[in-house]
Order: sequence, then structure tokens, then C-alpha cells
Amino acid sequence: MPPHQLQVGIVGAGIAGLAAAVALSHAGHSVSVYEKSQFRNETGAAIIIGPNGSRILSKWGFDFAAAGALDYSQMRRLRGDTLALDSEEFFTDITTKYGDRWLLFHRADLHTGLKTLVSATHAEINLGVEVTDVDVGRGIISFANRETVTKDLVVIADGAHSELISKVLGRPCPVNKSPMSMYRFLQPMDRILAHPEAGQFYRDQPPGFTTFYKTEVGRPGLLINTYPCRGGELLYVALVHPTKPAERGLVGWDSPADVDNFLADAKDFHPAVQAVCDGATDIKVYTQMWRDPVERFAKGRVVLIGDAAHLMLPTHGQGASMALEDAMALQVLFTGVESPADVPSKLEVFDRLRIPRVSAVQVMSNKMMGPPDKMISEIKRYYGGEIPGPKAKTFSNEYNDFFFLYDVENEAKKAAA
Repeated sequence: MPPHQLQVGIVGAGIAGLAAAVALSHAGHSVSVYEKSQFRNETGAAIIIGPNGSRILSKWGFDFAAAGALDYSQMRRLRGDTLALDSEEFFTDITTKYGDRWLLFHRADLHTGLKTLVSATHAEINLGVEVTDVDVGRGIISFANRETVTKDLVVIADGAHSELISKVLGRPCPVNKSPMSMYRFLQPMDRILAHPEAGQFYRDQPPGFTTFYKTEVGRPGLLINTYPCRGGELLYVALVHPTKPAERGLVGWDSPADVDNFLADAKDFHPAVQAVCDGATDIKVYTQMWRDPVERFAKGRVVLIGDAAHLMLPTHGQGASMALEDAMALQVLFTGVESPADVPSKLEVFDRLRIPRVSAVQVMSNKMMGPPDKMISEIKRYYGGEIPGPKAKTFSNEYNDFFFLYDVENEAKKAAA
């Protein structure tokens, strides 16, 4: 039989939703995206994409230069009080070893680049449209205005706080809140470089993480992570701190921060580090969240992807790359589909492909700070392949190999065979 063009509905126009729109358009289907905002506001933060994600963007023709992508080339860790260099590592052979780049983006620039890819397809993006329900068996999407549409395939990509997850799981799946929260903001890099103290950390340095940490006996630690984005025009700054009482009820990613609380935490650092934070405006705060692995991502004609499927802590910087992997898996599995009747069985293959891989990455991201043996034991509940050993550190060769050598396109083709 000749391929059949499916009618696809995607809920959410963030990174996961737009990636799915590109992927399923490339697979030959008619795609409609429904976004409840007038457009999702991807501002105020930076993001890292590993080679397992960037190779997918490359296949789609993503314009990395227009998005101001920078190669993640080094990681330095300094004591926040004395500025003593604790560790330094350079990543110089990433493309040679893994076949694509390890990249730093402003989140809005990645989002804009994906919108550009969508605009080159026949997919439509419907803004200001709130989805209130889905019928997983019949593919019916219900909207707040009481209208409905029926689709052959429905992709739920509306993020960590999706109210539609229970439609697939058949049960509530609330987020787990970390005891740590994060202040984050952007600084003009030219101002930082011109500063006699703050500039010392970034002048003549390749792009990458510069991290300052402060530990004190009897008190939770503090950590400031910084890295450039938007082609080096901006410096992203994130201060990880114990969650304040007023922050415990926050649910969004971009809640305004209490500046006095931020300054109280920043004062514990060396004056040169404080100078990196001086003059910061539009400071946001969010409480870090995660979910434990779930038993399935798909049911009937509906599939969860991105944070709606596998919310994880940012430990390894793999959240967005997992969403890109989800999208490419859908592209492969739904290329050449012969009938709408095939959708449920294709989604069963998606589950068999994605659940082990994503569950392992979730546990690695969520439990990395706990006992290694316990983390490894939990990973093995979901994943039967080789994994990094108990002494492996974040961004080590062992973890990089696990994340970056995986080619979801090839694996999806094997699963579909």
C-alpha cells in the first residue's frame, strides 16, 4: 500500500512540540500545533544540547549560526571563596568522536530556530488555543472553547505541568520538587569582560562552563554556574541554592526572584564572583523538579514527549536532547505508515524503544547526587545495556559516551524493522 498522510495534532509549541512538528512533517504528515499562549515565551535562560541532539538538528537543516550556537569546549570548577581552581577539562575532539557538536544556546534562539524549520513545512501553529482534554482511543482533542478536532495521532508536548499526562497513564503523576532552587539571569558579556575583576574568568577563554562553588560545614552548599550564549553576546548565570520558604509553592520556570534573597546568597562568594552578578536585572527563580520514570509514554493514539513524558533534573544537560530524540523516533516510525489503523502499534514500538533509554537518563539525572550503587541498581530496573560505572563523574568520558554515541535514528530504524 502507498504511504498514508496522517492528521497529527501536537499540544504545546515549546522545544519538544516544535521538534515533533518538524519531524512529523518530514515524515509526510499534516501537522497542526496547538499552543495556549500567544507564543511560548522562551526567554531568560540558556540551554545545552549534546551531540545526540545536535545531530538531529543537523539532519533537519537547523541554522546554528543564526541561532548563535557556541561549542561547549571546556568546564572549569573554582572555589567560590578563594577562586582556587579545583578542576579543569577541555572538550576538543567532540565532533571527531561523536559526529556532531556539543552546543550552548540561548533558549529563545533555539526555539526561534525550530520555528524557522516549522515555517519551512506545511505545519500550522495555532496560538491562543487551550487544550483541555484528549480521548486517547479516538484521537479527539477538546479545547477550552468547547470545540473539538479528531486526529489520527496526538502528541502531548505541553511541558512539565501538563494536565494531560494522566490521560495516558490512567493516574495522576505529580512532579517531585528538589530541595534546591535556581536563580537565573543574563548579563551582557561586553560589560563582564570590561570589568577588572569579573572579566578575568572569561577573557581569552573558549566557551564553556565556569562554575563557582561554596561549601560550609553544617550548611547546604551554594553553586554558581555560568556560560556564554547568543554567539558570546550574553553570559548566562545560575545560582543554585536551598529553596527558600517563599519559593516552595512556585510552579513556573520564570517566577520573579526576591532580589534581597538573591543578594543574601551571592554575598557568600568572593568579590570577583559577586562582580559577575552585579547589576543583574530580571532575575528569575524556579524550584528544580523531576519525575520518576513512568511505565509508558503512549496509549491508543496519544503519545507523551519531552518534559510531559520524562521531566528530569539538569544534572547532565540532557532534557532538551531527549525531546529531540523523541521527535526523531516519531519521524522514523511514522515514515511510510500505510493506515491510521497502524498508529497504536507504531506507538507501542515507540514505547519499547524510548522507555529504557529515557528512564536510564532520568535516573542518572535525578539520582546522581545520591549513593552510586543505589542509582545503578535503579537504572538496571529499566535498562539492560552498559552504563557508566559508580565512580564516573558528570561530563566524564563514560557519561558522554553513553549519551552521545546513541543515534536515535538508527535505533528507531532497527526497532521498526
